[in-house]
Amino acid sequence: MSDSRRNVLVSGGTGALGRAVVHAFLEAGDRVVVPWIVEGERAHVEKAFADAVAAGSLVLVGADVAEADGAAAAVKAAEPVSVLVNGAGGFAGGTPVWETELETWDQLYRMNLRTAVALSRAALPGMRERDAGCIVNVSATAVLSRPATLAAYTASKAGISVLTETLAHELEGTAVRVNAIAPTTIDTPANRAAMPDADRSRWTAPEAIAGVIRWLASDAAASVRGGIVPV
Repeated sequence: MSDSRRNVLVSGGTGALGRAVVHAFLEAGDRVVVPWIVEGERAHVEKAFADAVAAGSLVLVGADVAEADGAAAAVKAAEPVSVLVNGAGGFAGGTPVWETELETWDQLYRMNLRTAVALSRAALPGMRERDAGCIVNVSATAVLSRPATLAAYTASKAGISVLTETLAHELEGTAVRVNAIAPTTIDTPANRAAMPDADRSRWTAPEAIAGVIRWLASDAAASVRGGIVPV
């Protein structure tokens, strides 16, 4: 995979981490495609990256990437996909398993894992045909520590780690790479509002995480496969 101008598909690109990832790849000179489902978030990204939108370097596509049709539409807008960043996701927690609604498990599975599976399924046939490309997934360090009251969230992110490692085995012998990052708590306005008394000294800035994602998608990381990189 060359580090020249690439097509980069970033799910979750309307969120705090996603916007940092979009900025990182735009800064590298890439063309970035961002699927969206919430109009207000789309408008915010369009305003924040107005120059890139006007230049055609950033394309916003209305698509629910948890569904096969939406994932296919997003991939079509980014063809040929050089880099897929599966960053769509969400968080919920604070209750033990016996108090966590089944709907919460379904919601987190859909946001954190099903989106990554749907987009990977849509993008991989083209990557395999070209024998080029890479996928970077977003897991979480909570998968390792498995803290109390976060079972639904952690289970969905554990699925991302399993997906990453399994795909790496399935793609052995090809030039297509799959890796994941595992961030700690991300320093976002939403997390600050949700945890106003938390010690933020160990939180990670979205820009730092985006830098690692961009590195994993670069030629410098060509020998890294199936890794779950803590950030």
